[in-house]
Amino acid sequence: MSNYQQRLVRLCALLLSLSAASPSCIAEQAEAGERLFLDNCAECHQPNGQGIRGVYPSLAASEIVRGSGADVALQLIIGRGEMPSFAGALSAAEMATLINFVRNAWGNSGEPISEATVSGLLP
Repeated sequence: MSNYQQRLVRLCALLLSLSAASPSCIAEQAEAGERLFLDNCAECHQPNGQGIRGVYPSLAASEIVRGSGADVALQLIIGRGEMPSFAGALSAAEMATLINFVRNAWGNSGEPISEATVSGLLP
C-alpha cells in the first residue's frame, strides 16, 4: 500500500469514527481535501507538506496544524506573512475540507472541523 493510500485510509477511519457518513463519502472528502491542497497550497508548502526551509513552513507533523482547527481556519481566512487570505477564494465548506485533509496528513492527527465552525469565523 502506498503512503498516499495509507494516509487516505487513516483519514477515512478517523472521519468514519466521528461520522455516520458512508466510507465512499469519506474517501471522496479526503480526495477533495487533497485536491484543494494541491491546487491552493502545494506550490509553497510542497505536495509532501514539507514546505521550503526558511521560506514556507512545513505542515508535516506541525504543532500548529495539530492544534486548534479554528486556528488553522483563521490562518486561511486572514492570511499571514506571505500567505494570502483565502476568504474570497474558497467557500467555508472547501476550507473545512482542506483543513481536515491537512490536519490528518503527513503525521498530523487532528479533530475534524465543520463547515459551520469555519463559517462562524468568516468576516
